[in-house]
Amino acid sequence: MEELNLLFTPSGIRGRIEKDLSPQIVKKIAIAFGMLLKNSDKRLIIGRDTRPSGKEFEKEVIEGLIINGFKIINAGICPTPIIIHAKNRLNIPGGVIITGSHNSEEWNGLKLLSTENFLDKAEMEEIKKRLSSINLKAFSHKKIKTYEHIENLNPFLHYTQDLFKHIDLKSIISGNNLRVVIDSGAGTGKFATPQILKKMGCKVRLINNKLLVKSAFPRGIEPKETNLRDLIMEVWQGKYDLGFAHDSDADRLAIIGDDGAYYTGDIGLSLIADDYLKNYGNSSKEVIIITNIASSLRFEVLAERYNARVIRTSIGERYLTAKMNMLIKEKGNDPEILLVFGGEGSGGGLIFPYFNKTRDGIFAAAKIIEILVKTEQKISDLVSNLPKYYSHREKIDIRNVNVSILIDRIKKELIEEGEDAVQTDLDLRFGVGKEWFILIHPSNTEPVIRVISEAKRKSLARVYCEATAELVKLVLSRM
Repeated sequence: MEELNLLFTPSGIRGRIEKDLSPQIVKKIAIAFGMLLKNSDKRLIIGRDTRPSGKEFEKEVIEGLIINGFKIINAGICPTPIIIHAKNRLNIPGGVIITGSHNSEEWNGLKLLSTENFLDKAEMEEIKKRLSSINLKAFSHKKIKTYEHIENLNPFLHYTQDLFKHIDLKSIISGNNLRVVIDSGAGTGKFATPQILKKMGCKVRLINNKLLVKSAFPRGIEPKETNLRDLIMEVWQGKYDLGFAHDSDADRLAIIGDDGAYYTGDIGLSLIADDYLKNYGNSSKEVIIITNIASSLRFEVLAERYNARVIRTSIGERYLTAKMNMLIKEKGNDPEILLVFGGEGSGGGLIFPYFNKTRDGIFAAAKIIEILVKTEQKISDLVSNLPKYYSHREKIDIRNVNVSILIDRIKKELIEEGEDAVQTDLDLRFGVGKEWFILIHPSNTEPVIRVISEAKRKSLARVYCEATAELVKLVLSRM
């Protein structure tokens, strides 16, 4: 069936527009999601990114939810972190965010929110099962006056006010002479990050801020180096202090340094972690960094310096936030006893649960500005003081492959070669302490396997990664 071509991830459902994700399927997903929720509070928050298909999908989501008796709080075009902040501030028990996130523009998706987090695997499986049994004709007789069930919401003001409670705004404004370029990629970040950084005293230049002819995006949506040539040249030629780039829903952040260098999400998060650790490490407060098994070994090195610790989870934002929520509840929600924060190195968005219980590229940008103003150093100098690691990545297509069997066979090969391969869900990780690691990760958002390596020498990171990728291809060839 057509639904089976969709990708069911830890944060939601994604598919290629029209080919896999049609308006009819979007409506079915909304109906199935509504059937799953059992809360007596029938409010749900929704929002979307700037993809043109989002407008029609929004209509189908609203109708599918109203059929199940929900009242819609509509944030419209809005960054994912701001929607989730509003959801938690207003104690709304669930939500739907229409976004393809960092996927390319032929994709779109639905991020599905429960009371405290994204849906778990069992809930996602339940929705998947329900899709095949939903007949839209059975609901066609229901005449819905949607306007009677919708309340529009602009959550930007409360988000900004709350964000400024978690940085030293007064001293930042008085000492801020930073010149910043922001490449929103015409995503939702354009509605928040420039305004927030201007209020912090930055001089801001915007690029790639509008959709092009026929609503095409001005660059590749994922904020990776190959998609950020415009930003790199703008920062370097204009002698700006740094540049920021988001994906379409602004939960990710990439940084371009004053020297025109591209910094991965791991590096931005490491700068923020180092700052928090300098302020709170080696104190009576317990400090814990939560990150995933694909993120940099820098976090262990930094934590060791300041008597903090690192907890690693499966890949997927919901696993990090679930761990944070659990730890905070265990300590009685007392920030004087525990400071917990973190993020996924692939995205660069900071998760700081005392402000926003989600990955937040906007807040990460604000924290980087705070650090630069406070230290009065260039970002290139700050990065040079971080523990030195180099990474390498390879991507392998695994379309129409049984991933579970593939991973079992790769693990067997690694063990036979003497590697201590640890499996987490469908991920395999092996390495040597804080020296190097390899991760074999079947993507949650694409039919590919990513091989990710990190080591203290660039040549070793490349060799380890390429050798492991060849092993994966060899096992694939035997299937």
